[in-house]
Amino acid sequence: MTTTTPAAYEPTIRESPNRAAALTIGTIVLLVGACGFFAENMGPFFGTTGAALGFLNVNPALVVIWVLSGAALLIAGASGSAPARTINTVVGLLFVVFGVAGFLVRDTDVNFLALNLGDDITHLLAGGVLLLTAIGAERRRRR
Repeated sequence: MTTTTPAAYEPTIRESPNRAAALTIGTIVLLVGACGFFAENMGPFFGTTGAALGFLNVNPALVVIWVLSGAALLIAGASGSAPARTINTVVGLLFVVFGVAGFLVRDTDVNFLALNLGDDITHLLAGGVLLLTAIGAERRRRR
């Protein structure tokens, strides 16, 4: 006689704010990062000057960070709510740090990601949404 245990319930993307945020923001970050590879005259990998990409300023290091972050968010969002929550927290913290640091290092010789005001605001908004979603949006349902 075999017994089976029921599988743990995994919320769908519509039911999980963390999965939805990871997939949405991950797609945007990955696409913007991919577009960054086509920007002309980005300069050296960790250069303090970069190329304009709309209202953003990019250099190769920042583009790679965006592509990797976007891919991590997409993979986690597709995997489940627990991995999505974890990656949302990590990438959210990273982006908030980039946003705050951008205000401090702009127009200095240590601005190795060539951050401008558009980058700073974008990082703060995306990081804030990811962090707030990870912290408070996913609550267990009581039965």
